[in-house]
Amino acid sequence: MALSEIIEVSIQAGTVSPARRGFGVPLIMARHAAWSGTEVRRYTAFSQVAEDFDSHEWPYLAAAELFAQRPRPPEIKIGRLPTPGSNAQTNVLDFTDHPTSTAITGTVTSPAGVETAISVAWNTNLATTLAAVDTAIEAAIGASSVTTASPLLTIVTPIAGEGVAHFEFPTAYARETTADQDYDDALTAHAAVDGDFFYVLADTGSPKNIDKIARWALSNGRVYVTSPQYGDPSDFVSGEFSAGADFTALQANNNAVGLITKQARSAAHDAGWVGRMAPFKPGAAAWAYKTIAGAGADAWTTTQRLTQIETNAKANHYTTEARVAVTRPGKAFGGEWIDVTIGLEWMTARFEEELFTLLANEPKVPYTTAGFGQIENVMRGVLREAERAGVIDSGWEITILPVSEQTTGDRAARIADGLEFSARLAGAIYKARVVGTVTV
Repeated sequence: MALSEIIEVSIQAGTVSPARRGFGVPLIMARHAAWSGTEVRRYTAFSQVAEDFDSHEWPYLAAAELFAQRPRPPEIKIGRLPTPGSNAQTNVLDFTDHPTSTAITGTVTSPAGVETAISVAWNTNLATTLAAVDTAIEAAIGASSVTTASPLLTIVTPIAGEGVAHFEFPTAYARETTADQDYDDALTAHAAVDGDFFYVLADTGSPKNIDKIARWALSNGRVYVTSPQYGDPSDFVSGEFSAGADFTALQANNNAVGLITKQARSAAHDAGWVGRMAPFKPGAAAWAYKTIAGAGADAWTTTQRLTQIETNAKANHYTTEARVAVTRPGKAFGGEWIDVTIGLEWMTARFEEELFTLLANEPKVPYTTAGFGQIENVMRGVLREAERAGVIDSGWEITILPVSEQTTGDRAARIADGLEFSARLAGAIYKARVVGTVTV
């Protein structure tokens, strides 16, 4: 006789566990034709990226920077801008400070990756010389429209999905002014396919697109990092955005990070910075004073660095200090330290995941003191992990509203209210004041 005839035993594995968000995983969003639709591809080595993309394409350039760092992210993901709102990229070259009687030289790279050196001899005045530069750029890029309004050249480049154009002229202030391309809509579609990423990178450097991606990151608990090309950082102002309110919103957004650079988007400083920081656990590393492997530093004046970039733009820069290239000041556009934003996003996700795991695995978490104790234990576990990770300091406290003080409505709706904790950020040291006295 089998005992099962007398005793019925049913054992169920209580191992329901929600997927944890990959806080070290960057997603590259770019125009390309490597595939169609909203597919998201995962890569664990640069050689895999090189199989899908040509060396001029931004996913290739960004991935090269990500994987060049030590340590580097164990994996990255690449998405695609499937249906851009406009099929044109717009760039402005400002020759305000170009030396009189000097030839204009530079390099233009078409969306298809064709690099052309431009060299135009000085002819009478700047306006006449720029007219010849206009013609040279149109010939180099193909069917582009170039408008001359001395000292500015506005270059509109039709794009067929294969990439973006890059412009580097030593005596011009370059910046991108492309219209809204619907990157936010593409990100929503991609997140529905594979939302296991945290950092967002994009091939665009125009404020109108920066605004939309930044808003998406804030609404979706991600961090967007961008390194727009601005030869003159004083140009990064509200007038570059669709509306002044967009600039104001960006400067209140702690989920968006800017690193203004003189170098073209092909340099992908944002990808290098993310590659340098993503391998660290959230809260374990500060973003200031970091060297990006393979990235060239910019030479800014003190006014440009402290006033135009840090104060007015609320962005970061990559400059040389004591002969070492480092990032500074390590803040998001909204003014919060980047490591703090990441640490708090991480804590939020972990509370959600661990409390859901408790509710999903237990037959019932009773609305009793014992049940509230189970919730408190989960909270303690997350806070201990946050302390070990360096997000918060020791000495945190948890306060639970007793069951007897819960409202009748919350009890009926099975809502546990009054679950609170207080903690102090671990923070980081960026500056030190030393005072000494030396005597004979």
